Amino acid sequence: MNKIYLILLLSLLFIFEGLFAQKVISGRSAPIRLQLRPNYERELPPNLFVDLNFEDGNNNGILEANEVAVLNIHITNKGKGPAQGLVVKVEPYNEDPNLMIEDGKKIPFLYAEQSTQVSIPIKAGFGIGSVQHKLKITVTEHFGFDMDPAYLVLSSMEYQEPKLVFAGLEIVDIGHGTAALNEDGQIQAGEQVKVKLVVQNIGQNIAEETKYYLTTPNSNIYLDNSSGNLGSVAIGEVKEFWVTISPNKRVNVESQLPVYLNVVNKFNRGNIEGFWLPINLNQNPPETEILEVKADIEKLQEQVARFEYNSKRITASTGRLIDITQVPPGTMARKDAIGIVVGVEDYRYFVDAPYAANDATLMERYFNRICGIEKVFTYKNDEVTGFFFENMFNPDFGELQKAVNEGETEIYVFYSGHGMPSKDGEKVYLLPSDGRLEVLNRQGYELNSLYANLDAMNAKSVTIFIDACFSGVSRASETYDIQNLVAMKGVSIKPKLKQPWIDNPNFTVFTSSAFDETSLGFDPSQSGLFTYYVCTGLLGEADENDDGKISTGELKVYVTEHVSEMSVKIRGQQTPRFYGDEEKILGQYR
Repeated sequence: MNKIYLILLLSLLFIFEGLFAQKVISGRSAPIRLQLRPNYERELPPNLFVDLNFEDGNNNGILEANEVAVLNIHITNKGKGPAQGLVVKVEPYNEDPNLMIEDGKKIPFLYAEQSTQVSIPIKAGFGIGSVQHKLKITVTEHFGFDMDPAYLVLSSMEYQEPKLVFAGLEIVDIGHGTAALNEDGQIQAGEQVKVKLVVQNIGQNIAEETKYYLTTPNSNIYLDNSSGNLGSVAIGEVKEFWVTISPNKRVNVESQLPVYLNVVNKFNRGNIEGFWLPINLNQNPPETEILEVKADIEKLQEQVARFEYNSKRITASTGRLIDITQVPPGTMARKDAIGIVVGVEDYRYFVDAPYAANDATLMERYFNRICGIEKVFTYKNDEVTGFFFENMFNPDFGELQKAVNEGETEIYVFYSGHGMPSKDGEKVYLLPSDGRLEVLNRQGYELNSLYANLDAMNAKSVTIFIDACFSGVSRASETYDIQNLVAMKGVSIKPKLKQPWIDNPNFTVFTSSAFDETSLGFDPSQSGLFTYYVCTGLLGEADENDDGKISTGELKVYVTEHVSEMSVKIRGQQTPRFYGDEEKILGQYR
């Protein structure tokens, strides 16, 4: 019977909750609703500990236009009594209509030794500016046992526009799908030709979901394959596509054929709209022009998100930073392999190369544990002086050649530190810690010499990683400014590079950037940006087909994509380079 009475009582409560009672006020009736509220009673005090975590969509610590981030607040009650009536709020100091923060959350009870997590979405509107926001994070408790104050300092970035431009075209009137009157690389009335069109993104953002289509108002010009998808076009990237054009004999034009190019992207910013293609009858098209594109450093010097708090009961982290210092042993074993790791951070006559010595420490572990190299020799700072490189890599008398069995030994080399260009920009050098600019040709070690000498050892394979830039400036990061190392103005860094990988399929090279770019440091991991992504890639992040192995091709794609994307958020474009066979297995992590 007791159960029946309980069910009846609960039913009545739900009925009353759904009915309106009438209360007479000044002759008028006003509806009121009966509500059930938690009954809070003061007990032993709770003790709130909080772990804060901020993750934005692309894990770079900056909230970009149209991006959604989340603030995770993990609350633990380590007191003896319950926390009651908790209210979690995130409030900006200055209102911004383009910064949207979800309303706070309520937690009726959090008992002793219990935990809960609240996630607060934060979204940047399309019109958000490049400004800094300070958000106050509060967790209040009904009886006043509140969380200690904490703040999220967050930088937002205005929408960086792509800019798609026409770069050139080529007319092909020979082969399948063409019908030429004169096979001369031109277009004549009555012909059908294929035209390769080239477009480039010279803006400051990726052009996403990019599509193209051609139009003509002239019914005597036939277009085929005149529309298609280009996908995403990265900063500086060039895309090519083919269309078919056939003007009939009735075409009567004295100048350019009226054919117009349109290239549009997801946000309709930086499009090509109605561009009149430079296609003239009986004329060669102009030469294709590809521009050198770099990110606007001033616009992109933003601080990543950080938390501010003074309490020992609060911990915090930002982004999905992978701890690259923890390197579990892999399953690959290279019986006859040797690794040479060099990291020069402290220079006597130049500014430091931030984190280069730490890069060497990290890569020693990865060579050993993930790549399976037993013999790894590491040299840092003052251990790299004088003619170190020649004494190590000379194929006739160097230390390395003494340990190499021709056709059997696998050689792995890693270098992190300053790179230096010659005054004419035609040579680039690795630099020992006591190197001087005045005697660069003697103290520096030309990159071509490194490649040639390693190739001359006739090893089973050679794999090289270089985290250095050769543009004449120092390694920079969010906290380290760029410093000029060489007084070079207007000199293009275009070294005449030897390419042993062309004739030696077992010669592989990863470099951190193009010769005219800066290789950056990554403050959160205390390493080079390139080194960080090499390490995370080898930990398994680069394993695209999920087979437990990391190939050179997988690492190339992973490192290039992530370094290129992250670099523009820090201090400018950095584009890693890869040379060699993409099928080589570097490591096996399971």
